[in-house]
This record gives sequence, C-alpha cells and structure tokens, in this order.
Amino acid sequence: MSADLARCVARLDEAIDAGSLLGLDTSAARGVIERTRTRLGFIGDVYVLALVGGTGVGKSTLLNALAGATVSAASARRPTTDAPHAWVPAARRAQLRPLLEWLGVGAVSEHDGARLGNVAIVDLPDIDSIAREHRARVDELLPRIDAVAWVVDPEKYKDQVLHDAYLKSWLRRLGRQIVVLNRADILSPPDAARIRDDLVHELRAAGLPEIAIALTRARDGADGVGDLRDWLESEVEAKRVVALRVGAEIRAAVGDLARRGGAEDPEARPIVSAARRATALGDVTRGVLAVVDVPGLSAQAAAATRLVARRSGAGPLGIVTSLIYRWTGRARAAADPVGYLHRWRQRGSVVPAVEPLRALLTETLPSLPATLRPAVAALGEPSALERRLTDAVDAALAAQAETFAIPRSPVWSLIGAAQYVVTALLLFVALWFAALFVLDRPPVGVVEVPLLGPMPTPVLFLAALLLVGYLLALALRLHAGWLGRRWGRRVARSVREEIAMRVRDTVFVPLDALEVSRTRLASAVRDAATDCPSES
Repeated sequence: MSADLARCVARLDEAIDAGSLLGLDTSAARGVIERTRTRLGFIGDVYVLALVGGTGVGKSTLLNALAGATVSAASARRPTTDAPHAWVPAARRAQLRPLLEWLGVGAVSEHDGARLGNVAIVDLPDIDSIAREHRARVDELLPRIDAVAWVVDPEKYKDQVLHDAYLKSWLRRLGRQIVVLNRADILSPPDAARIRDDLVHELRAAGLPEIAIALTRARDGADGVGDLRDWLESEVEAKRVVALRVGAEIRAAVGDLARRGGAEDPEARPIVSAARRATALGDVTRGVLAVVDVPGLSAQAAAATRLVARRSGAGPLGIVTSLIYRWTGRARAAADPVGYLHRWRQRGSVVPAVEPLRALLTETLPSLPATLRPAVAALGEPSALERRLTDAVDAALAAQAETFAIPRSPVWSLIGAAQYVVTALLLFVALWFAALFVLDRPPVGVVEVPLLGPMPTPVLFLAALLLVGYLLALALRLHAGWLGRRWGRRVARSVREEIAMRVRDTVFVPLDALEVSRTRLASAVRDAATDCPSES
C-alpha cells in the first residue's frame, strides 16, 4: 500500500473510532476498510470495470461490440444475463485469477487486444430484473468493483431504480465512471442531443457535472461503440483507477459517518452551547451543595476546633467537660465535620439536582441528527445520571475529608497552663476558707475596695482568681472560635470547589467526549479530502 493510500485508510480508521464513541453504526465503514485492504492486496496492472444497467439497455450487446465477438449472450428474452461474465486480457488472466475469485466471477472470456490490456470488463446482471437474486448479486459485487459504465437507453435513462438506488449512492464512491447512452441509433440527432443534455442536468443535480457521457449504437457492432472504446483506451494507469476508487469510497464513508454524527460542517455548533452548559452546571452544583449543607459543615468545623481547644486550653475542668461532651454524643452530632460529610445522604437526595441537566439534554435532542440522539439521550437518563452524580459527590467528599486537619495553636497550651495555675490557686483559696471556718477567729487582712468598702483578703483573692479564670476561658473561646471559623470557611470553600469540579466532570466530561468525537469526525473529513486520491 502506498503512503498516500495508507494515510487515506488511516483517516477512515479515525472516523470509525470517533463514530463508535458517538454510538453510530460503523459496520458499513468497517466493511469499506476490509474491502479496501483486500483489494489493495491484489497486485497487478489491471482494473475491473463493470457494465451496470437495467433490463434491455444492451449491456451484453455492448460488450460483444467491444469484443467484436459473442462474449456475453444477448437475446430478446429478458433478463438474459443471470451471472457476471468477465472479458479480460489473455496476458493478464493468471494475474487476475485471485481477484476474479474474490469477486465471485466464474465465467471468463479472453482477448488478445493490447489497447485494452489494463482493464477487465464484467457484464453484471440487470438491476431491475424480475429475478431478485440478480439485483442482489449486483449489490454484492458493486462495492468491490474499481470502475463502472452506467448503461442506459433512450427509454430508461431516467429510470428511478437506476437514479435513486444506484447513481445517487454510487456516483461519489467511484473515481472512474462513465454514463453510456446506448441504442442511440433509434434517436434523431436533435433527440440524442436533448437526452444527452438531460443526462448532464441530472448528473449536475447529483453533484457530478464532469462525468463523461458516451453515445453508442451497440447493434452496429464495433463501429457503434467508438466513444466508449476511446474512453476505455484513454491512457489511464490501472493502479491510479484503483487508488481513485479507494479514495472516493473512503471519502464517502467518512462523509457518511460525519453526516450521521452531525459533524459535516467543521464550524457546526456544539451539542450544548457554552452559556447553556454554564447555567445547567450552576443549577446542578447548587442543588448538590444544598444537600451537602456546606454552611452546616462550616459550623461543624468551627465546633470541632473549639472542642480541641477546650481539651488543651481549659485546664482540668476542660478535660472533664470534653469527656462528657464526647460520652453524651454531642461531639459527634455537632463537632464532627468528617462524619457530617459522610452522612450527607441522610440529609436529602440529588434527584432534584439532576433535573436541570436532564431537561437541558432533552431540549437539545430535537436539534441533533437522529443517529446522534441515542448517545446524547443516554447521558440524560435520570437513574444513570443520578448514580453518576451521587458517586461524584461521594468521591468529592471523601477526597476532602482526607485533607481535614483541625487547627491547633500554642496559645491554647499557654492558656491551659495558666488555667492549671488558677485551678491550683482556687484549691489554695478553698483550703484558706476551710481554715477560717475551722479556726476560731484567725487573723484576716482587709483590703479597702472603692464603693464596696473593706473586703477580706481571701474573698478578694477568690474574686480575682475567678475573674482571671473567666478571662482565660473567654480568650480561649474567642481565639478558638476565630481559628475555627476561618478553618470552617476554608473547608466550605474547598468542598464547594471540589464538588463543582466533580460535578462538571461527571455531567459534562461524557458530553465533551462526544464533542471531541464530532471534532475528530470533522477533521477526518477534511484530512480525507486532502490525503485520499482524487481526480482534482
């Protein structure tokens, strides 16, 4: 296989891969790949041309006129040709044998003509035969043929079977072809010119204005097929004909996949516009965050910080209250951010959050090609979407929970040490008061306090210790609350960002994959036009 053909085949491989990701039926394109590789495996300098037409247009008579002898039986009985018959150069018979076997052509006649030494002509059964197996045989063989002569006559040149079932489907899939208007002998010159112009108009409407048209009178023998013979004998390399055939069919196959994937136009609008994506993403994310309850998570984070601060900075009393807080379950209920995240499903469902995306995809479907709709509709299937979104939230929260580290501060340890000193002094004051009650009127100093007058020293000392303890507890609560709220805000922000990212990936990464596949299809069409051999 030449480098050009290898690149051409690679374009179809890329299109098939992209089409498969879009959920398109790629069996026809895979058949093209298989046939192409098989055909290119037959080395040689001969191409195969088929005579294709309806009943009675004179295909067999045309072949006999080219041969100058009876090669394919022709008679008034219709249909006459019931099996393919090949007319091949004798010098290339051995070389052509594997190719003809692949085509399934058993009847073979030879000729010694040097001027038609690079073409094997195959007379096919009629495409409109009353015998259905005849048309089925044509349909089976035509994809393997290198070139075609479409044979019509003045009565059938507008035959719907030929135009609708064959010309419209095959004109773009062949590199070398000609339309033969046979039985021109029954027409006057003006009528022949009119029908020729009509054929040109029909072909232009099909997008092929440059296709050759030959007028023949096969019943006149060799003298009546001069136009066709000249076209056959025109200098054309067989390998070039095969390459053109391969290039044309691959371009057609790539174009068909692109059309069914809505990617014919490289500038085609996306499945969902950026603005609508952003709106749907915001709605879905807000719905998910409402279930997760980020403000509640932030409060849990702040409470957890205060709990840790109480244990390390509230002195002996703080240790006792922390243990009570945990034993009663209040810590788990109000100061457990990790557990609060893991229990998010108890607070609601993501079903309402799914609705904006489902509605968006449903509204998008009518604007898409019918072949692309199943792949997009599958993305919006509620249960599957709910499952993907739930898994995404679980993954996001699990990832965030692993990063949670309740903040700590050395200030709390200093406050805790001070609280131990205050506690020790309170014990001393308690013993002092006990001594006052046990001893009979022990001497006690008095301190003059403004507004209050003289105050016993133990009472004043106790009041001072209580005030210091309160101020230390207040300082601990304020500092822990400040750290906790700040950490809670960070936790809330991280959870929001993580959920938004996971939701975006869950919701739109599958859609982005479809968009990438459509882009690849559009690129394959563009590259196939450049890399695949063509007449231009």
